Amino acid sequence: MTSSAVRGYASRVSEYESGRPAYPAALLSELPISGTIVDLGAGTGKFTELLALTERRVIAVVPIAAMAARIPQRENVEVLAGSAEQIPLPDASAGLVCVATAFHWFDYAKATGEILRVLKQGGALALVWNVRDDRVPWVKAFSAVLDRYAGVTPRQSSGQWRVIFQDARFAPVTSRSWPFSQTMPAQAIVDRALSTSFIGALPAAEQEVVRQRIARIVAAEPSLARDPVAFPYVTELYLFRAVG
Repeated sequence: MTSSAVRGYASRVSEYESGRPAYPAALLSELPISGTIVDLGAGTGKFTELLALTERRVIAVVPIAAMAARIPQRENVEVLAGSAEQIPLPDASAGLVCVATAFHWFDYAKATGEILRVLKQGGALALVWNVRDDRVPWVKAFSAVLDRYAGVTPRQSSGQWRVIFQDARFAPVTSRSWPFSQTMPAQAIVDRALSTSFIGALPAAEQEVVRQRIARIVAAEPSLARDPVAFPYVTELYLFRAVG
């Protein structure tokens, strides 16, 4: 993850927690059973909380201390400071590594080498994203505001992460998607925008411009006129098995 992205996320942890979605419980039935699960790039624990429902040992690895501090304490959850490129775990220590809305940030060569190192033989890698449903007009308008500032920031939509499908070290197992809506106060839609790394890294005056543009989208959309509102996503899962 770039230093500007770290600054952006670290400066907007409250907005991240308020505006970012959870994940559908149906996803758990697609994951292989494992005694130890690693949630890599766990952020504030949105996906960690879902994994904790398995009652298995969950290790959340987070590079940003301010985000790690927001992960709720659970008996079966351990939080470690670390990154995808330097996972603070021994070799062959997990049967499943999960990456939720973060894989596009990783240094591919270093991160996949580390993932394979900590996975047990035949272990699994689950890549998950919550993708905004731009088929909904107001969501498309929301995305258009963010797109103005994205530049060359690594993003799921670039598709560069799909190089893993040509990587012989990972065998694709399944791909699934689910419609998913995050229920939130209307104000949290503004927080969702401000929690984006490249928005959080903008000068304060430009962040205020973004805030106002998103607020106008919310004010103009009749379906967002009362709380709570639903922010529509499509949750995507790509499951791989480590080969060799």
